[in-house]
Amino acid sequence: MVRKTKLRAASLQLALWALIGTLIAYFGYHGVHGDRGLRAHRTFEAEIAVLNEELTGLETERKKLEARVARFEPNSVDRDILEEQTRKNLSWMHPNDRILSLPD
Repeated sequence: MVRKTKLRAASLQLALWALIGTLIAYFGYHGVHGDRGLRAHRTFEAEIAVLNEELTGLETERKKLEARVARFEPNSVDRDILEEQTRKNLSWMHPNDRILSLPD
């Protein structure tokens, strides 16, 4: 009877340690290889760097466009810009103009 109790206690303890080891292995594996693990973190950092470069380019483009729009304000109309837009939108031209078609 004492043997069965000791055997049962030893097997229960062994099963508990096996369960703990399995859980540690499971969470350790997913901590490194999972969707939000260490490897995915490196990928996220690379993607963030690419997106930051794209953001910088878009910000400079936006500043250029804002400067161009500022020329169209009623108080300061730039005649060159106005003439360019008129020719582009209304297809107006001077009699001695030459038209060169550029590929888009």
